[in-house]
Amino acid sequence: MKKRVSAVLTAAMAVGTVWAVPTVARAADPYPIVSAGSWEERVIVYTGDWDTNVPRGLKAHVRKKGSPTRLATLTSFTRRPDGPCSWDCASEPPQDSLFQSDPVKLPELGTYTIDLEYTGTEGEPVVHEDSGVLSYAERPVISNLKSSPVSVEHLDTVVSGDLSVYNPLDGSSKPYAGAAFTAKRGAETTSRTADATGHFEEKFRIDHGDFRESPADSQTEFLVATKLNGEQTSKGVTTPVAPVETDLALDSSTLTGPFGDRVYLRGTATWKSADGTRKPLPALTTIDSGGWTSGSTAFSGGFILTQQLRGDAVTNVKPRSVWFGSKATVKVDTTPGAFFYSFAASVGPDRSVHVSSLFGRGEIPAGTTALKVDIEYSADGKTGWTSRKAFDVPTKPGTNQAFSIAQSLPYPGPGYVRLRYAGTPAIHGAVTAAVRIERTNTAIPEFNAAPEPAAKGKPITVTGKLNHAAPTWKPFAGQTVVYYFRPTGSTTWTEMGSSKTAADGTFRKSFTATRTGSWYASYAYPDSRHLGAKSRVDEVVVTP
Repeated sequence: MKKRVSAVLTAAMAVGTVWAVPTVARAADPYPIVSAGSWEERVIVYTGDWDTNVPRGLKAHVRKKGSPTRLATLTSFTRRPDGPCSWDCASEPPQDSLFQSDPVKLPELGTYTIDLEYTGTEGEPVVHEDSGVLSYAERPVISNLKSSPVSVEHLDTVVSGDLSVYNPLDGSSKPYAGAAFTAKRGAETTSRTADATGHFEEKFRIDHGDFRESPADSQTEFLVATKLNGEQTSKGVTTPVAPVETDLALDSSTLTGPFGDRVYLRGTATWKSADGTRKPLPALTTIDSGGWTSGSTAFSGGFILTQQLRGDAVTNVKPRSVWFGSKATVKVDTTPGAFFYSFAASVGPDRSVHVSSLFGRGEIPAGTTALKVDIEYSADGKTGWTSRKAFDVPTKPGTNQAFSIAQSLPYPGPGYVRLRYAGTPAIHGAVTAAVRIERTNTAIPEFNAAPEPAAKGKPITVTGKLNHAAPTWKPFAGQTVVYYFRPTGSTTWTEMGSSKTAADGTFRKSFTATRTGSWYASYAYPDSRHLGAKSRVDEVVVTP
């Protein structure tokens, strides 16, 4: 609740409004934090919720401060269309909660008190006295605000306008002689003074940064502001830009390549000065083209755009700036092809290599029903690539939706894997980058379940040793080994327990003999750097 009250105070200051926030909430009051202020002789009501409807029975009573006599009652309110959103609009109500009256007429200038009245949730009248303050005073007005055109060759603009003082008593205006005002452009604020008639004409220079920072639908703006009797008013003006003749010379106006390949569009951007000289566009001016990655000009005016081909197209190439008024056209001719993306490969603890990728195909000729993809392996990732598994990806003519590849194959040892579509004379091939696969091998070379035979109810002790190749074989300490038992005649293995390996890699655990069956040990849950391992199976006969 405090956040909303603070927000409306911030909003009020933004429009030169003075607010008073009530501290007492009424029973059955739908707007317990309602408050009021003023702007240009209007009463502004803030309800503090998300309701866009004017509160039922809303009235604003205006009286002289300190007097109980009501001088005016306002009953016509509309939702404020341009209320400032100075709080977090994602979590707090913006101008939806602000309502304004028509201008009020009062007998004399001064400061007045606003009482608010509306209908409560149970139909009863709810009154909030001293809900806000209305300033009925002379206020400043900005009019005839203009900014002269600029261009690449003419960077100076003249901002002009008139400052006057409006008197709400009789609706008269007079020049605001010698008024101080500010003109803000971006982060820069300049202070100036109007002449004896309230008129001003001030020259400002636009810098070359505006060439880069002005997108095609935006131009340089000035915000002019002035104050009188504590009341501030402001008004914005856009500086018109006269675009200069621009030439985009492309290295090629037609680009051809297979579907999925990345192509590059190169060119040089220049503009024509008044004396006919061609000059490069200012460095770092953005060059755009639909579907292409944007590029920036170098000091020479050169630029490079890039795109992954996804089909035929004709697009415009142009500067992203209002300062330069030309464009070029590039035609893209895409030929049959395929490409992989989001490729990943890893080795599982089960000694399997798992690969995944998305596979796009486009401009595929008629009669094509599938494309053959190979999973290839190389020890060094550069030479000796061999296919370890091949599979078909269903495909139809034209452009296909991305196919999700998920395949597994036995772990061939440390090395690299990739996906490759070799292609055909009609369809361009594709290959992924190589991905390193590696897990350290483990083994349980020693294992025994004893004694053999074992007497029922007596201990059976399972022992063994876990090694890992790091890189030569050595004991693997501190690892969990899991024990499994399968009764004779059964096909189901049951987990019986686990233990940790000692410093020399050995492990042991005892169980009570119950019936004849087989035992084995497994390094079943290795870390991400190791493979799993299983011991040999050892049968123990249990006697009565």
